[in-house]
Amino acid sequence: MNLSPHLGYEEESHAGGKVLKFAGEADFLAVPAVRQLLKGLLAQKLPLLIVDLSGVTFLNTPFWAAMQRYQLDGHPDSRLAISGMNEALRAAFDINGVGLESAEGGHIAVYDTLAMAKAAGKAS
Repeated sequence: MNLSPHLGYEEESHAGGKVLKFAGEADFLAVPAVRQLLKGLLAQKLPLLIVDLSGVTFLNTPFWAAMQRYQLDGHPDSRLAISGMNEALRAAFDINGVGLESAEGGHIAVYDTLAMAKAAGKAS
């Protein structure tokens, strides 16, 4: 499904919640649709939402803000994890000051691969 002319996504279930697989450019045109998508998922009170960015070539700051807003607005037992960031995306993530350590304490957990994120979700 397309969120904008430049960004598509697929949604799938996993043992701990859901996975959003994004592909393309997360530019300003995509941000309102991404916000709406995440807002809808908040109502589901997912234990774990994994955002897979392995197909993403560009992200802007408002996209990161939408991820942070999901984490902040989620119920206390919900967690957000990101997987598949290339070096350029990870640098942008670091610049925006988002915690990368773990999902504990409000940080967004980051995994190299989707498989690693799913495995960590099962272990929790």
